[in-house]
Amino acid sequence: MTYYLIRETTSGYLISLAGRHGIQWASLAPTFSQACDQLQTQALRQHGLTVDSGSQLWENSPRFPSDWSDALAGALERPLESWQAPLDLKGSAFQQAIWEVLLRIPQGRLLRYGQVAALAGRPRAARAAGSACGANPVPFLVPCHRVIAHHGQLGGFGLGLALKKTLLQREGIDLQRLAEYEIPDSMTEAQPSLLEFGEGPIRGTN
Repeated sequence: MTYYLIRETTSGYLISLAGRHGIQWASLAPTFSQACDQLQTQALRQHGLTVDSGSQLWENSPRFPSDWSDALAGALERPLESWQAPLDLKGSAFQQAIWEVLLRIPQGRLLRYGQVAALAGRPRAARAAGSACGANPVPFLVPCHRVIAHHGQLGGFGLGLALKKTLLQREGIDLQRLAEYEIPDSMTEAQPSLLEFGEGPIRGTN
C-alpha cells in the first residue's frame, strides 16, 4: 500500500510518499500544480507508476496517516519541537548510517560534515557525508539542515539554502554566529551516546 500527501504549509506545498512501514520521501513545491507534478514524477521514479496527474494519486490513494503528516509539517514549521514518524528510507549502508546520525542532532545545535562522518564510523569521509545529506529523501524530518561546513560556513541543502536558513532561524540560531552552535569535537568523542542508535527507525536498504 502506498500513501500520497499534498498539504499546504507556510513554507509551500508539502509532498510525500509513504508505504505501510513509514515515510519514504518528502519535498516541497511553491504551487499546488508543481506539487502534483513532483508527486507524479516521484511515483514513476520510485514505484514505476504512470498516471495522468499527481492530483489523481493524492485524491484516490488511501488517506495518508494524519500523525505522519503532522510530523512532517511540524518538523518543517516548528522544528524546535520533537516530531517523530516511522521512516522507510532506501539508501546504501553508509547513507543509512549518516541519516541515523542526523536524527540524533539536538534541536538548535549543529554538527560539521566531518563530525557526522566520524560518528558514522568514517572519519575521513566528510565529502561523502555531504553527499549522503544531499541524498536524504526527507530533508527536514531527518534534519540535514543541522549540518554545516567547516569554519562556520552554511554548506548545502537539498531543498535550497533559503529553506535551510529559515529552519535554522526557527530553531533560534543566529546565522551570523553559526560556529557558536556547533557541538564541539570533545563532546561527540566524550559522549558518543548523544548520537548513538539502538534499534534505528530507518528500515529500508538497497
